[in-house]
Amino acid sequence: MANLHLYQFLRLKDRIIIFVVIGALCEVGGFGARIGSHFNNESWAPFIVQGVQLLVGPLFLAATIYMILGRTIRASGGEGVSLIPSRWYTRIFVAADVATLILQGLGASIMGTMQLALALAGEKIVIAGLALQVATFIIFLIAAVDFHIRMNHSARNAPYTTSSESSSTGNWRKMLYTLYSVSALILLRCTFRLIEYAMGNASYLISHEWTLYVFDSVPMFLVLVLLLVLQPSKYVVEGKGTQEASSDGETGFVQTK
Repeated sequence: MANLHLYQFLRLKDRIIIFVVIGALCEVGGFGARIGSHFNNESWAPFIVQGVQLLVGPLFLAATIYMILGRTIRASGGEGVSLIPSRWYTRIFVAADVATLILQGLGASIMGTMQLALALAGEKIVIAGLALQVATFIIFLIAAVDFHIRMNHSARNAPYTTSSESSSTGNWRKMLYTLYSVSALILLRCTFRLIEYAMGNASYLISHEWTLYVFDSVPMFLVLVLLLVLQPSKYVVEGKGTQEASSDGETGFVQTK
């Protein structure tokens, strides 16, 4: 799956896809180390690697989703109805994503130490990072739904709609529906990991590996499939346009008349 996304990146030259590639590689490396740790439970290195990569991998996928909303707002011409400028959606949520990345990566690394006190502290840091990630995703989804409602209201009040505008409307709707689907899967995974760590090392969720594969690997695999098949970035361009670099470093498009 990572190879397919890498091929898509090389073909489309869309920088947003590189975050998907990194996230996919983290997932592959994390579950590979998890399998290695299963067959060699006396080695700490695979255990630490799987803990860090499985926690931080989805964060790169989340960053992709946050940038998709900013692109959707610009592609739909919805800056006028958006609560805040589109570039700030990307900046705010990616900044929260980076904070989450630091917390979870640090916590997972500390958990791999041989000292009980540090391991417990690392577990609390991971829980805090997961809680921040879940809260960020919920706020993000509220922001996306709010934009969706405002755009629908604006479209109903429009005096008329040309065929090109109708096509553009279909595009931003497709991007939002893709965003909702992928976000729901990542939120499901994050909620599971938060509950898993909050219940402690003696809980059923941690002591039975099948829960990790069902509630972590399956949602993440579906996320990668959806991003590969639906390719939300392709809906940014409608017809001929001139490429324009936005202030947040993403690539936007301006429609030519």
